[in-house]
Amino acid sequence: MSNFDQIYSMPLSRHMPAEWETHAGCVMVWPTDDTPWPDNLPAVQRDYAGVARAINSFEPLTMVVAADAAANARALLGDDIKLLTIPYDDAWVRDSGPTFVRENGKQLAAVTWRFNGWGGAASDFGLDAKINLALARHVGVKAVNSALAMEGGAIHVDGEGTLLTTETVVFNSNRNPGITREAAEAEFARTLGIEKTIWLPGNPHEFGTNGHIDGIACFVRPGVVMFETSASSRQHYREVTARNFAALQGQTDARGRKLELIFIEEAPDEGRGKKGEWGYSTSYVNFYIANGGIVMPAFGLPQEDAAAKAAMAAAFPDRRIAQVDISHLAAGGGGIHCITQQIPA
Repeated sequence: MSNFDQIYSMPLSRHMPAEWETHAGCVMVWPTDDTPWPDNLPAVQRDYAGVARAINSFEPLTMVVAADAAANARALLGDDIKLLTIPYDDAWVRDSGPTFVRENGKQLAAVTWRFNGWGGAASDFGLDAKINLALARHVGVKAVNSALAMEGGAIHVDGEGTLLTTETVVFNSNRNPGITREAAEAEFARTLGIEKTIWLPGNPHEFGTNGHIDGIACFVRPGVVMFETSASSRQHYREVTARNFAALQGQTDARGRKLELIFIEEAPDEGRGKKGEWGYSTSYVNFYIANGGIVMPAFGLPQEDAAAKAAMAAAFPDRRIAQVDISHLAAGGGGIHCITQQIPA
């Protein structure tokens, strides 16, 4: 066999970078459908614009817009954010968009999950099922197709081969009926380069998302996981938090390190105002790691917002913390991580 043949017969390796690794930029999608936010879309758009401007202060931000919404988006975003016209249904790009990986440690590729509208919770998702391919083409990278029904909010990695995800998403009959743990882990290994999957029970009470990991816990650096403790007035939600915490305790990562757990408390759920059928997001752990900074939620709660910001600053002492009020956006059931997707450098 020639040296050329040896090189091109080597197995392809993939690796999903951690979110704290350097980004080429970030993608968001402009909200135009008021279904998740009854009667309050203009206020939600202002929240989106606030998040976009905060991220753009750290790294380039591209906003996907519908052709007939470009003027509205530009008026709220200002002139220094790039607009990109691609058809879509919803604005939760973390879930419908691609997951970017590196192949053989070098070139980018885009994993395109089988998006089925959060297990059919969304009735119209035909355009969202195609946006991952459209974004892959825009970035200029090849698509790695997966038959696994997944959303980006259901995965969080440490960049060193460890994945956090939840059973209530992956094994849900509305996404992957009959799939085995072994088959799911093999697909995570193929697409993301995962060597160890840490399974949390998730949240069976969460409509639509069915317990995405990005509202429960996330890696903040190798070997360290930030876990969100409960401030809920509802007993069944406190029990969900306790089960997820129990599943994390004593876990080791792909490198054999015992995970260190640090904590942030969610916002209280009482008196949060009008919300859609997807509930009200109270999650501070649903934040975005940008180049040199953290863009995290505020909910108009001075004491709780300040405590969460202090916890975030302690977890990321070398990054500037930008806190953005998403009180209106959160009424659609999601937060800042849900509406963003990083593109690795």
